[in-house]
Amino acid sequence: MKKQSFLKAAAAFLTAVMLLSIAPLYARAGEQLIVSYDNRAAVEQAITDLIEEHKDTTPSVSILVFDDKQDICSIIYGDANASADLKADENTVYEWGSVSKLLVWTSAMQLYEQGKLDLNEDIRTYLPAGFLKNCKYDDPITMIDLMNHSAGFQETVGKIESEDINDLLPLDKALKQTAPAQVARPGETVSYSNWSAALGGYVVQCISGMDYADYVNRNIFEKLGMQHTYMRPDASDNPEAALMRKNLHCYVRAMSETPGIIDNGECRRYINLYPAGSAGGTIADMALFAKAFLCDSKDCPLFEKDDTLDIMLSPSWSFGDGTPRICHGMFCTPTIDGLYGHGGNTEGCSSDLQLDIKNKTGYVMMTNMQSDRVYTKLLPDLLYGEAVFNPESDFEPIDIAGHYKMGRSPGGAGMLRIASPTEDYITISYKDGAYTGTRGLTKITQISDVFVEAELINGTKQYYAIKKDTNGHIIALESYQAIDFVKVNNFEYYSNIAMLILFITSVLIMSIFAVIHLIRIRKFKNEPTAKFKRTELFAALCALAIMIEFALILIFSYNFMNGGRFLFAITSILLCALTAAEAVMIVKCYLYEYKPNNRIMLTSETVCSVLTIAGIVYWRLFQWWGF
Repeated sequence: MKKQSFLKAAAAFLTAVMLLSIAPLYARAGEQLIVSYDNRAAVEQAITDLIEEHKDTTPSVSILVFDDKQDICSIIYGDANASADLKADENTVYEWGSVSKLLVWTSAMQLYEQGKLDLNEDIRTYLPAGFLKNCKYDDPITMIDLMNHSAGFQETVGKIESEDINDLLPLDKALKQTAPAQVARPGETVSYSNWSAALGGYVVQCISGMDYADYVNRNIFEKLGMQHTYMRPDASDNPEAALMRKNLHCYVRAMSETPGIIDNGECRRYINLYPAGSAGGTIADMALFAKAFLCDSKDCPLFEKDDTLDIMLSPSWSFGDGTPRICHGMFCTPTIDGLYGHGGNTEGCSSDLQLDIKNKTGYVMMTNMQSDRVYTKLLPDLLYGEAVFNPESDFEPIDIAGHYKMGRSPGGAGMLRIASPTEDYITISYKDGAYTGTRGLTKITQISDVFVEAELINGTKQYYAIKKDTNGHIIALESYQAIDFVKVNNFEYYSNIAMLILFITSVLIMSIFAVIHLIRIRKFKNEPTAKFKRTELFAALCALAIMIEFALILIFSYNFMNGGRFLFAITSILLCALTAAEAVMIVKCYLYEYKPNNRIMLTSETVCSVLTIAGIVYWRLFQWWGF
């Protein structure tokens, strides 16, 4: 047996101390199911009962529970393709979705142990010169930042996936064409980012000198014997698995009171940022990958050095009390033993990989249900116990009232900022001795120096950690879902609301004027009068067109992943051109010899024109680039 390295021993010691220190804060609710090989019958029955309870909304699901030595139980239920009467089985190929990101972070750790990648080095060192052009800050962006989703990039904007296989781009071009703006300083805020994960894959590609998919196939799939898994977005690296994926139909929950599902067909999407979510394969193959993390570090087939796995499973981002949040790309679930893992969703499939590192058990789950909320939410509680936080009695209360902006947002920069006031904020208020919040938060209670418990309108609970600055002032609420809610001052919040209201009001009033002008349109014998009326009408029609353009911007804002840069650019250019034309027409009206006796309408149109211009400048609706 090889001697433990200092790093391995240190990582193991810190993990043990961390678990002991956080144990008093939460416990498991109710009678706990023991996940073990000796208790496999009870584990299988519990999962079978869960499936039976939700069979009306389960097209198919594959679940494999295991420990570090053997499978505990494997359950495969339902139809891979109901219309073809094709049952799901061990050969059914599902899409991994964001579980694919664990392949990026594993690859990075392999390069780290080889001395080719410094996790704390600026990734620009490894990228082609000038590759990152979307950075607001000069601070280094490290691989640790990418793993923690803390590089500061806003949500990806642009067409990152397509139904047409011919739209696929090389990874470097896809990253450049979908590059979002950097809206936070690296290392300050956690904001889940598909683009950052894909960038991590490209760093692996640059360092290794291999195509990223080829690297993963050679250094992960082949090492683990994963013969039925692909990495490329078109699945061309595994033709057999690609064929099996074609047999799979995907389903979505019916939007009705009666539980049911709708067949969406093959439902394939080809992801240009493919390291972030394009892997696909069988349940057994995903389990092979998951089991590698339950090995003793010295025996892990993914790594060569004794301590690499221990380092990967040690916290890279923790909450204020030391509770682990992210372990080098794996998210931690708040249970007494601590689950490490990652979930995934594509347009047609959902998946989950969770590991109980302490007891060396885990499970993988795959389903052909879009945005599954049954097994991804209920399986962890079923197998490892629902986390029940025990409030502490001796802590310093802090005023959490205020406005918080969601970190994962397309509205951090550029023209999409205009969507922020309508979708990105949570407001917490203090009334009658209790805190309440918007967006379904009915009651918020501080339960320790660091954590608050939020009750949702549907009866469930969420937990957030209070993040403070050096002066003790709250600056953010950190969630276990890898998205921070950053506190904003009242001036910024109300300014955004006021400017949005003024902009919409001005555009709406001008549009109403346009309709009035059209109703009252008639021929004027007096030529100066006719020129004035035509000019005023044209200005109002420009405003009507501006309202349409503005509506398109809002639509693109809410569907930013499918908007596309070209549509952003055309809409923005037209919006600015129409606003300029409207302003010119208003000025011309004042220059004509004819002056209307009642100038209320012209004055109103002038004010609205000024407010429209102010709104475009304030919301940067002219900026379709640099998102």
